[in-house]
Amino acid sequence: MILALVIVTSTPFWPSPTATGPEMPDLESQPAATRNLSVAFAGVDERLQGGHLLNCTAGSVPGAAAGPPVPEENQTAPEAENSTVVVPDYDDEELARLVEENGVSLMLLSVQNAYALYAWDEVPARESAAALSTLARDLLRESAPFEVSDDGTDLKSSFTHALESYTAVGETLQGTAPLNRTMVDAAIEANRQGSDHLRDAFEHLEGSLLEVPEEIVAADLSLSRPSVPENALPLLQRYVYEDRTGANDISLMLESVRSTDVYYVLDRSRKAVVAEPGRMFLLVQVKATNLGHKGESRTYTIRTPEVRAFTLQYRGTTYAPMKLAPGTSLGEPYTATKLDRYEVTTGYLVFDVPEALNLDESTVRVTLDGGASPVWAPGKSL
Repeated sequence: MILALVIVTSTPFWPSPTATGPEMPDLESQPAATRNLSVAFAGVDERLQGGHLLNCTAGSVPGAAAGPPVPEENQTAPEAENSTVVVPDYDDEELARLVEENGVSLMLLSVQNAYALYAWDEVPARESAAALSTLARDLLRESAPFEVSDDGTDLKSSFTHALESYTAVGETLQGTAPLNRTMVDAAIEANRQGSDHLRDAFEHLEGSLLEVPEEIVAADLSLSRPSVPENALPLLQRYVYEDRTGANDISLMLESVRSTDVYYVLDRSRKAVVAEPGRMFLLVQVKATNLGHKGESRTYTIRTPEVRAFTLQYRGTTYAPMKLAPGTSLGEPYTATKLDRYEVTTGYLVFDVPEALNLDESTVRVTLDGGASPVWAPGKSL
């Protein structure tokens, strides 16, 4: 019955074979869309008589574009692609915080170190360099794992170069070797490069440092300047003391001070001993005298202080006398010796010191056996 209804319904749209007019064209010459219509109804009668429902799923039509597949009841449509862009978890803010919290500390330590280097203050220079280098190494380790965006690349690069330069300051000044011009120049240059890179890093910060840490505000950048003791003796002022037994009086004085940057060994080699760049040899002439016997003891000889008993202090740094060959162009070196009554000995002590040493801020101290420790001021004279 349904088939009949389909046939009856479609009859008016089909041209009658007996109608006058143009002949019905051959099916083979029809367009593909027309031929496919007949294909779509092929087998309809048999399926209806067999009790099967028509399959309404769109078939594959040659030459037609395929539509999106329709999922079956037990299938779910594929989820739409997530159009949200995944942003990496960058450390830009952590890096900026690190620069803001430590940049001022680095800058002030660098300034303090450069000032000590210009003044050739060896102890403050080494101490400030060690503190600067330690802080820079710690910050390098902390910032190395940071992943930054393109906007943070310049900040990290500038900060890293600053830390590497500040680390080089400590490496240049480490050890106990006396400062020389090469070391000082290299450390000052490393400070300059570090400060330049740190300034570049500050320029890449979006905001400014609003609060300076209290320890930075309270920092004292001034270098220690130990004053010469008021009781320091001037040149040519003798100090009199007793020997161990108390039987003899001894006179000790510093007669003169001069400097040179070279001296010669008086042997066949005539070897020249040259001071390091930025340094000099400071010659201090010592005179010791056995003033004579006193008391009831029969001890008449005395022994003068050892060379190691003498030290020179300058701006917190202590210098010991150099060991000299027996014969040099400097003259007779000072040595500890025995003196009979009224005998006198003189000789030079030689100190390897910075060329910029100021005699007015220097002292020479001798530690005696009895515990006394007289001090002379080489910058003062009678």
